[in-house]
Amino acid sequence: MFFCLPLLHLQWRFTIPSSNKLCVMLSSLSTHLSPLLISWRAMVGSGCLAPALCCFCPRACHVHLSLLQAPGIRVLILLWLLCASGGAQWIVADHAARPATLKIGALLAPHSTIGREAKRSLELAVKHVNANRSVLHGTALELVWGDTNCSAFQGASAAMDLMSEPVVAIAGPQTSVVSHFVAHMGAATHVPLVSFSATDPSLSEYEYPYFVRLSCSDRVQMEAIAGVVGLFGWREVVALYSDDDFGTSGISALSDALLGVGATIVNHVGLDPAIGRDGIGSALTQLAQMGSRILVVHMQPIMGRILFNEAHYLKMTSTGYVWIVTEALSSVLDNISLDDEFLKATQGLIGTRTFIPVSKKLQTFLHEWKQLTTNETAGRGDTHITTYGLYAYDTIWLIAHALHRFFSENRSFTFYPSNVFPTDAGGNSELAKLNVSQNGFLFLQCILDTEFTGVTGKIKLDKKGDLEGSSIEIVNMVGRGLRTIGYWTSATGCTRHVSRLANRGTLQIDQNNPQELDGVIWPGGSLKVPHEWVIPNNGKPLLIGVPNKTGYKEFVDITVGEDNTTSFHGFCTDVFLAALTYLPYSVPYTFVAYGNGNSTPNYDDLVEQIANKEFDAVVGDVTITTKRARIVDFTQPYTTSGLAVVVPVRKEDTNHAWAFMRPFTPAMWCITCVFFLCTGVVVWLLEHKKNRDFRGRPKKQFVTTLWFIFSTLFFSQREDVKSTLGRAVLVIWLFVVLIITSSYTASLTSILTVQQLMPTIQGIAGLIASSVPIGYQAGSFVEDYLLQLNVPKERLVPLDSLASYAAALSKGPKAGGVGAIVDELPYVQLFLSSECQFAIAGQEFTKSGWGFVSCLNLNLCLILNARSCSHT
Repeated sequence: MFFCLPLLHLQWRFTIPSSNKLCVMLSSLSTHLSPLLISWRAMVGSGCLAPALCCFCPRACHVHLSLLQAPGIRVLILLWLLCASGGAQWIVADHAARPATLKIGALLAPHSTIGREAKRSLELAVKHVNANRSVLHGTALELVWGDTNCSAFQGASAAMDLMSEPVVAIAGPQTSVVSHFVAHMGAATHVPLVSFSATDPSLSEYEYPYFVRLSCSDRVQMEAIAGVVGLFGWREVVALYSDDDFGTSGISALSDALLGVGATIVNHVGLDPAIGRDGIGSALTQLAQMGSRILVVHMQPIMGRILFNEAHYLKMTSTGYVWIVTEALSSVLDNISLDDEFLKATQGLIGTRTFIPVSKKLQTFLHEWKQLTTNETAGRGDTHITTYGLYAYDTIWLIAHALHRFFSENRSFTFYPSNVFPTDAGGNSELAKLNVSQNGFLFLQCILDTEFTGVTGKIKLDKKGDLEGSSIEIVNMVGRGLRTIGYWTSATGCTRHVSRLANRGTLQIDQNNPQELDGVIWPGGSLKVPHEWVIPNNGKPLLIGVPNKTGYKEFVDITVGEDNTTSFHGFCTDVFLAALTYLPYSVPYTFVAYGNGNSTPNYDDLVEQIANKEFDAVVGDVTITTKRARIVDFTQPYTTSGLAVVVPVRKEDTNHAWAFMRPFTPAMWCITCVFFLCTGVVVWLLEHKKNRDFRGRPKKQFVTTLWFIFSTLFFSQREDVKSTLGRAVLVIWLFVVLIITSSYTASLTSILTVQQLMPTIQGIAGLIASSVPIGYQAGSFVEDYLLQLNVPKERLVPLDSLASYAAALSKGPKAGGVGAIVDELPYVQLFLSSECQFAIAGQEFTKSGWGFVSCLNLNLCLILNARSCSHT
């Protein structure tokens, strides 16, 4: 049964009426049957050749079995076998003769902008290839057109018509949506698809082995867009895309690329390809109410025009917005000079497109292209061509060079029916009847191995069928056309410094130069880099409450000018304004004073104003407490704080006769005297038997010993110590004397020269245990804290300012003042910087801090925390 396979592959139908014709027919089949010669010889010898020949094609081959039994016929068959083995080279050469015409399919949408350009480019390329006999050596290419209308269904139908011709390769499909479907058909029929504009990254997968492309994959340009986002320090973008294979796969690649620069897509807006102006306007209106201002657009030009016109109507192309488009849109922006509405809407956007190097071949092509389009449109059409049109031209040349390589290897194109499926499995369908290219895989390898220089530069494909060495050009829409502001490569990132260009258009960039772009003119004509986000609040600025208090103007100060304008100053507001400068977006706000300025407002009430939606945030010296954190959101503390006790100090008098006794306590004096006497007794016991100085009458010995020990205090002793133990004791005593005299001298000097101030109360524990009145800052949380420590409320005295602090402490408890003040450390430090007669008693307690306040759902505090951490 295996002898029927070659004939099924070739679809040749023949009849064998005579022995002479049998030899001729079998010789023409030798190329395909030569691997089976051994089996044939075995069958001839065994008499099994006749039934084998009947299996060639039961419905077409009518072989007279009786004829094969004749001896003469057997001899002829044996001679044919010998010719097949000895003359195989001549037969193959004859079989591999180049055909006069080859059909090349073209799948595109001729009514679209890119489709019209591609059609002209393909026709021009076929004309040039057929005119150049050095490529195909007389074989003419013939284009067979298929209209996809950018529809997967219609594209599949057009592809079936092309493959039934049959065609050896297809230039296209034009769109990624059609390519996904037709690529499966190409894999089944072994017909290579060479696309010039399908950019979906998923088409590079091994699922589509017969799909190759000259256009740059979206994965590359999405990495370039991520490089632009990272260059300007943006971290959040919005993606607007067509909700089809082209859009979703491209945005998926963008999401992966943004992770590499620490950014993310905060909102995916997939739009139905058939959506109208109203639907796009509704989607844009929702985006305008959000805070993100960096928008990446990935869609076809028809939908993109509607999108930008509607965005311009909604004033979303004004100052503050950033629009970044992919090559699908940027490729047509040089061709919209007559569309004033679209032109106004796209001013200031940034685009990416494949970099095409300038070459003599390109200039020659553009000159001919201009003449061609001028003649066809009678001078009224636009002679501009996109990169897709250039790639369409190189697509035909790629196929032509691959055909030359294919024919040079003595190969030919033959087609055979696909595997027959059962009727209930689609065996009678049109798809099942498509022929399969026998050498399609070998032709695909020729395409992948082909290298040449086209109008777009050096053409070379990788093993997945993607173009190698792609570089991206970054453009900015200004006036009536695009201006180049930089370039991007995977090795160097974004730059505007280019040292030289390679053949393919791969940029050779000086890596010593920093990543940067030329000056960008942003939407609205702004030269300042826009922020990536703004605080959304229904278009209203944030209302920020600021406490208007009587004291502590160094922290919060509110003044009213002569023109009745209110200004806000102080440490707290300065820190807040400095924090805003680190945000990558602008925050509209309005400061509102809280309080009448004659008394300090209650800070708990101020915080509740946020929970009651009276304020969006509060900026001031607001302490972070557990009670307040339950209803509002705090930032991380911008200054540390804690409670401290301030008390008056009493001055100790040092101008009295016994001041010299104060360096040591009475106990220290007693210990020193005892040690003094003991040392004298020990020295006397060790020396009086051997040393004459310590002998004599008892009175003399007693006086001598005391004098000796006393004189050691000043290192002026005259008596010699002769015993070894006595000297050891004396060394120890002299060391002790040195320490005592040094300590005494230092303490006495301090007492006599430095003013001594002693707190009247020692710390918070002593204050609570006492019964003196306690002052605190009015409106602060200190009152609640002291009440929690079981301090009676009648002992608490609210105070408003630094002057009231000093007055209350100076009066004292007996004169209607306070015995101590409990307040936060920043206030205490400011108070003590000008009031020296008071001091902190004990240690600081209750660690806390000051923070900015906002409502729980505003996320302002979260944003400030993230930005402050990134700049610390």
